[in-house]
Amino acid sequence: MSKVAFRCLTLAAIAAPASFAFAAAANADVIADCKSARSGEMRIAACTEIVNSKTVERSVRAEALRRRAAAFAERAANREAVIDYTEALRIEPGTTAALTGRAQARLALGETDAAISDLTDALRLGGNSAGLLMARGYAYLLKNNADAAIADFTGAIGLSPKNASAYNNRGLAYRKKGDLPKALIDYGKAIEINPAFAQAYANRGYVYEQQGDKLAAVADLARALQLDPALTGAASGLKRLGQPADVTSQSERLIAHGRQLAEKNCAWCHAIGKAGESPNPRAPRWRDMAGRHPVLALREPLSRGIARPHDEMPKFELSDAEVDTIIAYINSLSP
Repeated sequence: MSKVAFRCLTLAAIAAPASFAFAAAANADVIADCKSARSGEMRIAACTEIVNSKTVERSVRAEALRRRAAAFAERAANREAVIDYTEALRIEPGTTAALTGRAQARLALGETDAAISDLTDALRLGGNSAGLLMARGYAYLLKNNADAAIADFTGAIGLSPKNASAYNNRGLAYRKKGDLPKALIDYGKAIEINPAFAQAYANRGYVYEQQGDKLAAVADLARALQLDPALTGAASGLKRLGQPADVTSQSERLIAHGRQLAEKNCAWCHAIGKAGESPNPRAPRWRDMAGRHPVLALREPLSRGIARPHDEMPKFELSDAEVDTIIAYINSLSP
């Protein structure tokens, strides 16, 4: 399986529907496929059959909508996920699972204010949880509201003291606020909890570079790149610090291969470069994905398989190695 170093926005455990008690008249195979078919396409098809049924109860239809929305979101079809979660909420207002799932999809679409609203409602209705606070904190971070982000990440740490991502994220917020000493402490804590946390090494390296500590910056950025060659920001940092080209050569190869895959499979629909609009207006520009998602969080939907949210979008599978190259290329698009 591919590495997933950062799961701030992965709310599957929160957003997944609870019990799934369908009416007895429903077809057992369809129920089972909607609930747990290995293929996302099969889950979507089965849930669609239930959603379109004229005989199931409203609560059953709402749960099928939530499950179909979750399957869409897993495969990066976030607009379709929002539509389904919204319809599920119309049927059963205030359902925490639908609110959290819709927030995740909205955040992936760049609808930050709407995502914060959904997460706030979910926290009010369901009580505090580390996952919800992490997600809302990251949304606040995207809005450059460092104080609100710090408050949410601190709350997440209180609920989950061994959450390395919470410390890493709070470090991001402290750095955005300009409090570099506190950022260093939080990155160090994240690394202490998870010594293989490549992004935390990279983030600490950036702070050391900002402070003028070249030796410490090089050590952290090199360690980050050793753990994950797809961290192109770490490779760029090492170049700025005058490190030899062979240190960053693997990342450069990943970027080049990732662009080749993108040009072959995706460019006819998405804008894959640093400029230009997507040929398909419904397809997100890749440079937006680079800035909108936590680094490496895109690995999960990519490793699950490319979705077909619109009839014209092709299906193709990526190996773990190819996922790394695509991520490296997307990361290279960050400003």
